Parts: sequence; structure tokens; C-alpha cells
Amino acid sequence: MDSSHSEITPATLSLNISVFNPANIKSWFIQIQVLFDTKQITLQRTQYTYLVEKLPSDIVDLLETIPEENPYDWLKEAILKRTGLSNESLLRNLFTHVESEDRTPSQLLRHLRTLLGDNKMSKNIMRSLWLDKLPASTVQIVAPTAEGIEPDKLTEIADQIHENLRTC
Repeated sequence: MDSSHSEITPATLSLNISVFNPANIKSWFIQIQVLFDTKQITLQRTQYTYLVEKLPSDIVDLLETIPEENPYDWLKEAILKRTGLSNESLLRNLFTHVESEDRTPSQLLRHLRTLLGDNKMSKNIMRSLWLDKLPASTVQIVAPTAEGIEPDKLTEIADQIHENLRTC
């Protein structure tokens, strides 16, 4: 869909891409894509230019060779390969380093799914992992009813329980 015309409009001039976030690259790219979609920025070259503007100097060496076709897609893939964790590291983090912290049960489940990335995991294993990461008081109430309930419905119930326990 690339063409030679420019996409510069008052709307695109005010595009505010967040600072590069190496801690969560996939979320950063999702935010950028939403901005591009909202501002109707579809040209690969324009997207590429906006992306380069936000890159830290240690990533800039990726820019030595820029393909003529789909430069934004090429750069995005190169950044993900360079800075992203391997699937093995993502899974290790999923099982060992994730804590509930201040997350609601539904936020925790979304976080676990993000860490899972492109890997597949059965609903039962994900539910068990999620329950292991929840506060014990929430688990005591949710666990007996967890079997057979869809994960999204279960998180709604857990969020309500979590909120009620916090206000007590």
C-alpha cells in the first residue's frame, strides 16, 4: 500500500509515541500500532520513520541496511529478535518469576498470557499456574469452583472476591 505521497497531516504531526520500553516490547508495538491505526498512518516508510525516532542508540545499528519494501515490518521484526526474550526464557519467567504484586486476578491472567507469547498451554495448566500466583485468601474461595468454569468468567469472579477482600 506504499505510495510516493506523504501522510503528513495535522493529526500525524501530533503523534505521541511512548518512550521505547525494552521491558515489554510486544506491548510497546501494540501501542504504536494503535496510534498508527488511529491516525490512519499506513505507509511503511512513515511508520518506519516514527519508529526510528523513538529508538535508543544501542538499537540504531540495526539501521545499516534498510529494505525498500516494508521497512517498518522489517525493523519491527529485527527489534523483536534483538531485544525480545527467547521462548524458553519467557516460559521460565512465566513459571518462576511472576508474582501477583498489585495486579487484580484478571490483570495477572492477562500478564501470564502475554508472557506465554506464541507458546501454547492447556487451559487447565494455565488455570493452575494462575491460581498458584494469586493471594492465598482469594484462592481459598475461588479454587473449589474453578473446575469447569471458563477462565474469563473465573477471573471476573476472582476480581470481585479480590476487591471484597481488599475492602475488608
